[in-house]
Amino acid sequence: MGRWARVDFLAAHHAGLRYSDRMRVTAAVVTVIVAILLALWLFGVIALPGTRQAAAQTQPDLFAAIELDDAAAVRAALEQSANVILLDSAGLTPLMAAAAVGSSNDVLEALIDGGAEVNRQAASGVTALMLATREASATTVLYLLNAGADPTLKDLQGGSVFEDAASNERVRGSGLYHRLQELAEQPFLQGWPSGYVMPVPSATVSSRRNHLPGAPRGYRNGVHQGFDFFSGTVSVPIEYGTPIVAMAQGTVVRADTGYEELDLAGYQAIIDEAKAGLDTPPEVLDQLRGRQVWIRHPGGFISRYAHLSGIVDGVQEGVVVAQGQEIAQTGNSGTEEAARNTRDDPHPHVELWHGDLYLGEGMDADALYGAAAQVWGQEALPPYHD
Repeated sequence: MGRWARVDFLAAHHAGLRYSDRMRVTAAVVTVIVAILLALWLFGVIALPGTRQAAAQTQPDLFAAIELDDAAAVRAALEQSANVILLDSAGLTPLMAAAAVGSSNDVLEALIDGGAEVNRQAASGVTALMLATREASATTVLYLLNAGADPTLKDLQGGSVFEDAASNERVRGSGLYHRLQELAEQPFLQGWPSGYVMPVPSATVSSRRNHLPGAPRGYRNGVHQGFDFFSGTVSVPIEYGTPIVAMAQGTVVRADTGYEELDLAGYQAIIDEAKAGLDTPPEVLDQLRGRQVWIRHPGGFISRYAHLSGIVDGVQEGVVVAQGQEIAQTGNSGTEEAARNTRDDPHPHVELWHGDLYLGEGMDADALYGAAAQVWGQEALPPYHD
């Protein structure tokens, strides 16, 4: 082979290699792009060409049910694996769409129970709470706040929930408007609700740290998990029989209507059991709460009302109660005073739970008062505290 022929052969050979390398790189890039697009499509962020119709076919029952305000149909669609994060043509999730049209609380509950994220933001930054505050009534706004919606989030234009409330007469004219203004001016603790009322009307949180969650309880080798409302510390008188109300709307999941008080020997036996270990056993702690009512609220939060002397007729497991509805009366059940058959030291003991975490767990007093202001409003704070 001549010199120039060899040169041509080598040039052609290297060109072929370069072409092969380029093809491999191109194939790798295309594979990555396809994988990214597929992931975005699976999470409902985009609709791929040729798949928009298929995606729409998985969701019509859910969005149609929302338009009809049909909670049963919403639950049925979710049971059939309808996607709670897939977007409609406006870029909204089902919960956002429901909030925007002021769907019933039953529809909102079905969506949130089905996994809808209450603080999820659309591409524009809007949330379900923002849309409700702009377009719906105070009822929808309150439900979302009770479910843990964050009123301090802003959209991409810097718009806020409170600004939206100012332009919506149905919200601006409600008692919720002042609460929204308060929430806009303080840090928000995500994972906890707002828009609750106090369990004892006009009361405040106790001014004594020993009455707050996290306070030590040496007599049983444990820690306090709730808020105690003793007379002289919560700005209103507390007596045996003082009415207790539901802090937010919800469904009763426990009501100890058949409660029987321990006698003194029984009480001492469970105290001895608690002292025998390094922490109060859960079943002992439950007995020490006495007669109780538990309510499941929007977003899965559970409120517990303890040391009750009685429960209002009709308040039983499965019953839906309204915010501010009387559910029980103050007592001292579960305490030594009750075991001695006296009415001494009556006080509501109230806890708020989210999963296995109680409000105030791991917080110092200042953080706890801040959390209380979020849940119950600034008026719930005592005028002073120790």
